[in-house]
Amino acid sequence: MHQVIKDFDCVHIYKQPALQHPLLKNHKIQLHPTFAMNIMLNRPSNVKTTHECPVGKVPIYNGARKRQIITNSSPKLQIGDFQQYSQSSSNYHTVTLDTTQNMIFHGANAIIAAYNLSLKANQYSMSSIWIASGPPTELNIILTGFGVHPGLYGDSQLRLTSYWTVDGKKTGCYNQLCPGFVQVNHDKENALGSVLSPTTPIGSTTKYVAPIKIKQDRSTSHWWLIIHESIYVGYWPKELFTHLSKGAAFIRFGGQTYAPPNNDSPPMGSGRLPKEKFPNSGLMGELEIIDSGYNEIDVNPEDMKPYTDTNSNCYDLAYRGYQGSSYRQAFLYGGPGGRNCGI
Repeated sequence: MHQVIKDFDCVHIYKQPALQHPLLKNHKIQLHPTFAMNIMLNRPSNVKTTHECPVGKVPIYNGARKRQIITNSSPKLQIGDFQQYSQSSSNYHTVTLDTTQNMIFHGANAIIAAYNLSLKANQYSMSSIWIASGPPTELNIILTGFGVHPGLYGDSQLRLTSYWTVDGKKTGCYNQLCPGFVQVNHDKENALGSVLSPTTPIGSTTKYVAPIKIKQDRSTSHWWLIIHESIYVGYWPKELFTHLSKGAAFIRFGGQTYAPPNNDSPPMGSGRLPKEKFPNSGLMGELEIIDSGYNEIDVNPEDMKPYTDTNSNCYDLAYRGYQGSSYRQAFLYGGPGGRNCGI
């Protein structure tokens, strides 16, 4: 029996929200990235499931619109705090592993261990890859990963979530709440807002992990979102960006949480600290950057620097480089959150 997936509309691919953006009025949709070989461009018409949209249509998450969520009233990810762009705030807490080398990046890849978290309606917790470029007032950012965001989705399920902006905070939005991201995959199970399942039990030495990659197309300069290694969800067109169209200056891997002032911060990762070791802590592994030559290579520990704006009783990050063939370059991160998490 197939699962019935709610809160998605099947929209004609050329009537999706992205194309309402003024910069995309004449945009021709790229159905697949040029770096992907041997892709079936047309799926057989006789293969249909309850979670697939008909040919020519793509799934667009509508749950947020149904609850009349206004993007500007929801807490926004403080994604402009890349070290030299740091803007301290007691509401947001971040623990990440950041690139330090002076080079142009064309993407990044990681696997993220999936965990169930229980959050209040006014909190969120994200585990993501960030890519960014530009000065503080023109900071172009794409952030994508898996998060729990009750204010956005109305539940505490772990979902594929993204955020983008071209000025650090004012422009852009989550997922497809504003024009921007072009969805090309037809499957509701692999769209922005889709639920990630199964998740990993605390204490398990076998982790359920989800691969995620953001990669710039060398030919078109669009930024593609790839999940589970070979599912091309869609892309952020180069036309949206003033700086990322040429590549990224920074890559960041890790977690971020939000809670209103004078409220406890929510859990991050698995909700357990790295000092509780591999079976309990959150994990990101197979860390790769896509370099200036479009080569996908493991991160070099000498070129990575941990970043935290929180005390280690709330959240922490432990990175010791290569962790064997299963996870390669990997780190443990996260924690329970709580009160007074600032440094």
